[in-house]
Amino acid sequence: MSFEVDFDDKESQIVEDYMKQNDMNFSQVAKQAILEMIFNDDADLTTFKQAMEEYKKNPTTYSHEEVKKWLGLT
Repeated sequence: MSFEVDFDDKESQIVEDYMKQNDMNFSQVAKQAILEMIFNDDADLTTFKQAMEEYKKNPTTYSHEEVKKWLGLT
């Protein structure tokens, strides 16, 4: 699979510096970034779905002021 990515000069320098510092080529950097983004999004979605299921079972909510008071922040 092949992709083309266009960077402006500043972005290109940032990517090149990152590759040098981490001893990686562009393919490795792009693959790592894409997979991390997908896994993070998937993890966020899973966490959201779990939180919504818990909320449906117990739809109790608390205001910021209530939480601050409980934590001794007010």
